[in-house]
Amino acid sequence: MNGADWRKRSFLLVGGFTLFRLFMMGRTGLGDSESYYWTWSRHIDFSYFDHPPMVAWLIRISTAVGGDTAFWTRFPSAVLFVGVCWLIYKTSMALFRDEETAFWGLLIFNLSPLFSFGALQMVPDIPAAFFWMLFVYLVIRILDEDRPLLWYAAGTAIGAGLLSKYMLLPLIPSTLAMLWWHKEYRKHLLRPHIYLGGILGLIIFSPVLVWNYLHQFPSFKFHLVERNQEEHFSFRHMGEFLGGQALYMSPLAWFGLLYVAWRIAKALFADGDKRFVTVFWMSVPPLAFFYFIGLWSKDSEPHWSAFGYLMPIIAWGAFYVRNKIAWRKYTVAALGLSGLMIGLVYVHSFVPILPIKPKYDIINELYGWDTVGKAIDDEMRQLPGQREKFVMAHHWVMCSQIEFSTRHRHKVFCVNGKIDGFDFFPETIPPEGGDFIFVTDNRFDEPPETFYRFDRAEKAKEIEIYRGGIPVRKFQLYRVFGYRGQK
Repeated sequence: MNGADWRKRSFLLVGGFTLFRLFMMGRTGLGDSESYYWTWSRHIDFSYFDHPPMVAWLIRISTAVGGDTAFWTRFPSAVLFVGVCWLIYKTSMALFRDEETAFWGLLIFNLSPLFSFGALQMVPDIPAAFFWMLFVYLVIRILDEDRPLLWYAAGTAIGAGLLSKYMLLPLIPSTLAMLWWHKEYRKHLLRPHIYLGGILGLIIFSPVLVWNYLHQFPSFKFHLVERNQEEHFSFRHMGEFLGGQALYMSPLAWFGLLYVAWRIAKALFADGDKRFVTVFWMSVPPLAFFYFIGLWSKDSEPHWSAFGYLMPIIAWGAFYVRNKIAWRKYTVAALGLSGLMIGLVYVHSFVPILPIKPKYDIINELYGWDTVGKAIDDEMRQLPGQREKFVMAHHWVMCSQIEFSTRHRHKVFCVNGKIDGFDFFPETIPPEGGDFIFVTDNRFDEPPETFYRFDRAEKAKEIEIYRGGIPVRKFQLYRVFGYRGQK
């Protein structure tokens, strides 16, 4: 099979997966995090407490075009994921100049459960992955073609990436270490372009710095100090993080990628294969950093290390094509298991077939809120008209879903003892003496008297949600009169 045939296969592969994702995107409600980011998009700002602003900006643009629906909230993800696939293809071709290698890298990428499910959500990781790969591709062009002016484009990419997620930071020291380690590239450290490109990236990232300065640096305090005060290595952290890696990437693919990372290091340092310079430095050191953080932090999440796998995925394609006899069985088995896991989760998304307790089944996030939103509208109309009326919940998850399900038709307050994004919106304090609807579900099921002082409360409506004929979720709405503050 010639290069044109493999190129056509790559096009059909990406096109097929993209059409499937577009078909799936509007068929469920938003996840909890997605509704949180949609809520941010109703309050456009330079940055936000939990993450930089790119995800909110993109959602605002998309929903301004198509409306406040799940499909249009997620639409930027589909576009950016095509962009990531294109950059994987271009990066693979720039490194290995082989269409078949590019195809296998794209197949492994699209059949990774972590990236496959991530492509269906609008979360900060999607634009961050795009700018990660764009930066890597530009650096490859700079080194291979000796085009120092491209450092300005690379600086733009890293700045936009940091506007998406802070996890792009490891690329900076890793790039500098790469240029210093390899003598033939040290000349870039003696030219002004890399530093001016870095300044350009800092200017692009500056809205986050301005926002944090105006609010006493809450994001940086949260990520760098508060969530790390009690961190230490433990076997429990290690087990949770490594188990999450195996589950998110699929066990065989995860082991395969770790083996590929070792082979990348061997190819560069033992075999002297210069094609693996950027492959190594843009994957192994960042991946080691992500693993250190993941094993250390009790708040770590398995997807934190996702970007570190992007270049090993490309390298897996190269190793496979170079020695199919040695790699075929494991590669086919890994792809088969990944595809099976993806298929099971897709089926489970509509008919619960996996043995997960409803309270812990994250798929249930996607269901029930359209019904709850209508019930909130009904209950708000029944509240007495002489006082201010609003909606309350005690967790940002619930408040965000209320915001999306009612499309910002009511004031929503999220008063609790923790700092979250709602604390930085224009209105954060409920009106004294007002009446409100309080919403709980089977995860956050404490009644309003647990958290607030008020004149009286009564249960209004209980809503049970079914998926595939099986009850998976229960909501309780309360009518609460005469709000008097937080306990």
